[in-house]
Amino acid sequence: EHWSRGFNMHLGFYRRGIGFFDRETMLEQMNLEVMGRLRLAHNKSPLLIDLGCGTAAVSRTAARKYPIAMIKAVTISPTQVKIAKRLNHAEALGDGIEVLACDYRSLPFADGSADGVWAVESACYATGPSKKDLVKEMARVLRKGGRFAVADCFLKKPSVDLSFPVNKCYSSVCKSWALEGLPVVDRFVDALDEYGFRDIEVEDISWRVAPSLFHAPFAVLGFVLKRILDGKPLKQHSLNNLRASLLAPMLGMNRSKFSYCLVSGTRA
Repeated sequence: EHWSRGFNMHLGFYRRGIGFFDRETMLEQMNLEVMGRLRLAHNKSPLLIDLGCGTAAVSRTAARKYPIAMIKAVTISPTQVKIAKRLNHAEALGDGIEVLACDYRSLPFADGSADGVWAVESACYATGPSKKDLVKEMARVLRKGGRFAVADCFLKKPSVDLSFPVNKCYSSVCKSWALEGLPVVDRFVDALDEYGFRDIEVEDISWRVAPSLFHAPFAVLGFVLKRILDGKPLKQHSLNNLRASLLAPMLGMNRSKFSYCLVSGTRA
């Protein structure tokens, strides 16, 4: 909530006309950019799946944009399910969004049932550099012609190719956020191709997310000061999040190694 009043748990997308300090608008714009890559018709009632939804902020954006859509939002965190349901109810969006506690690598949905799926800064929690287990499940639940969109930070090369200081920073971020590792662009695309996705587009939007990324150190400082002034201790998971948020901009500056990408495509 300190990062986003809408509980967006990701970086933003900057477009001309958005104020550099208007983080919330950039965060919501990222949600709209993801929706745009799904190419949904407004006169139909699509089934959409939010893979690793957090507190379902992206789903709420989708529900406002597509009021007749049926949205299934999944997260492995029971706490996030409770928060998401409360926020959905507060915006009178509860009927359009069902929030489920389950693993996005084993979804309780029928084959070919979904018109669109997305993963915003959650694909990184899947397995291996290709995230093949996530790609396989996306391919299973999407109907033919259905589309996906993934927004996340990617490695341009395998982590073994990183220099020692960059690798130490990267390892610390992965440990703090409980990641096995970030996806590697080429291997992720290979997995998409293997599981029958076509029209795959990889957009490097690093410069679009940079303005919101550089909000992170100041947001961290503000959060720490607020906790100190309120006399509240920082829990270990908060410390982990804060550490990773401070280190993430340092990784982002290594443009030859890392990029933030919006990847989309169609189930053939």
